[in-house]
Amino acid sequence: MRLLIFTVFTLYLTSKPLAQCPTAPLTLGSQAEINNFPVNYPSCIIIPDGIDIKIMGNNIVDLTPLQQITTVLGAFEIRECPNLTNLNGLNNITAIGNDPLDGFILRELTSLTDITALSNLDSITGEFTIRTCNQLTNLNGLGALVRNNGSVIIRDNAILTTLTGINSLKFIGETLEIVENATLTDISALSNVDTIVGGEEGGVFIEANDLLTSLSGLGNEQTEIGGNLDLLLNGDLSLCSVPSICKYLGNPPADAVITISGNTTGCNTQPEIEAGCTGLSIEKLRHDIGLIITPNPFSDHLIIEHTDNEEITLTTVLGRCERITVSEGKNELSTEHLQPGVYFIRDTKGTTYKIVKQ
Repeated sequence: MRLLIFTVFTLYLTSKPLAQCPTAPLTLGSQAEINNFPVNYPSCIIIPDGIDIKIMGNNIVDLTPLQQITTVLGAFEIRECPNLTNLNGLNNITAIGNDPLDGFILRELTSLTDITALSNLDSITGEFTIRTCNQLTNLNGLGALVRNNGSVIIRDNAILTTLTGINSLKFIGETLEIVENATLTDISALSNVDTIVGGEEGGVFIEANDLLTSLSGLGNEQTEIGGNLDLLLNGDLSLCSVPSICKYLGNPPADAVITISGNTTGCNTQPEIEAGCTGLSIEKLRHDIGLIITPNPFSDHLIIEHTDNEEITLTTVLGRCERITVSEGKNELSTEHLQPGVYFIRDTKGTTYKIVKQ
């Protein structure tokens, strides 16, 4: 009888199901705890909403025991793992976060050289930070990431030279922050970003990147930037007159705080950037649609040369429109009736260019 009771009790213990997923925030602080995750949660593939996961430990070197996870609906943070060289084991994760307080943080991973395991990650909700990952030279592995419903923060990465790898990113739900990356020279991987929402305290902050000389590739002529703009203390930065910044400065959001200083000539003040934007607009017109506008800035007349007949729209910064039909060849237009200020010409293709009346 005693043997029967013992056998029944043993069967009960061995058949008792383990928790499918964590039910409270979970910190995995050692390699042993990483290794035990699939043992403790054998059926857990989606980390539930509200359950934050933190990985932090000196002896953590291998994340492959986490390969069953496909989605993390809470915050996911990997930090202070000085011996972690790659993120292998996160290959099946496609989405992280479910509200603005969630996000994905990679921070103080001083040996991390490879993030290609993130190749299936296509969306993040909340803050996405790559900070003090001092062996990363690029962002290869983020090619599937299209949407970040929060801020993108790339900060204090000692040998990061390029953002190559994040080329598919289109939407940033709050702030783009590129700060204190000492060797960064190329941000053109952001050329497909069409929206940076900004918000009251958000926007674009590019600060203290010592070797960055150009903002080429920061979005494109269609990019909408909201919020504030900081271009600050980038000692070699001389080219800021790129389409996205020119478009922003032409009609900044109400109450936006714009701080531009500590860069080099051409990008050291807002008037310097706007002067470069004027030249950029002319070249863009010449190259893309064969339209030549002279002079720019203009006073009492404007010459528009075009290769075809077309109706264009002249718009003031206040939104008042004037439709003008131009013929093939040179068209001289009287502009005496226009008040000094900034105007925009919009062609039938929907492309908008900035001109200035003195």
